[in-house]
Amino acid sequence: MRILKCIFLFCPLLFFYCDEVEELLEQEIDIETTFITELEINVPNVPTPETPMDFQSNTGLWDFREDPNVMEYLGDSDEITKIRINSVRYFYKDVVGNSDAFVEGEIVIAVGQAGEEFETAVVNLAQADFNNTLFTLEGDFTRVNEALTQLRAIAFFYSGSVSDNPVSFITDVSINCTVTIKPDI
Repeated sequence: MRILKCIFLFCPLLFFYCDEVEELLEQEIDIETTFITELEINVPNVPTPETPMDFQSNTGLWDFREDPNVMEYLGDSDEITKIRINSVRYFYKDVVGNSDAFVEGEIVIAVGQAGEEFETAVVNLAQADFNNTLFTLEGDFTRVNEALTQLRAIAFFYSGSVSDNPVSFITDVSINCTVTIKPDI
């Protein structure tokens, strides 16, 4: 009789805790991570310095499967269920050359074959560097986020034109993302 009482008392608790355990197993974890890359630009002197000169920076690359913040929780890359860009910020530094140089262009974010262009503000490089002006890239990252979730790696570069050459500078790009993983337990 005593055993029967224990079973009747224990069974409802077992069912209750099974639901709790199942809920824990189904839980997703959001990990916020930020990576920073320096994009270097060198625009040479041209016969007519006022004429805008086109440029393209080096390419920044980031693989979320190798991100130290994500790897801490990640057992397998298939555990990544979503990647979302929260913000892209940039600033200019180490500007050398003509102090009247203005830049205009776009940061191109490429994931796989797809690339999205996001316009940057038209600014005087020397003033932006001197004032440590921080800019935020505006735009809809929906298509980039969808591709990121599938491919889990990102490439980006800066292209545009600079007037009043010569000038060289670095564009420091900081991308903040949320990576959602569902750990296999």
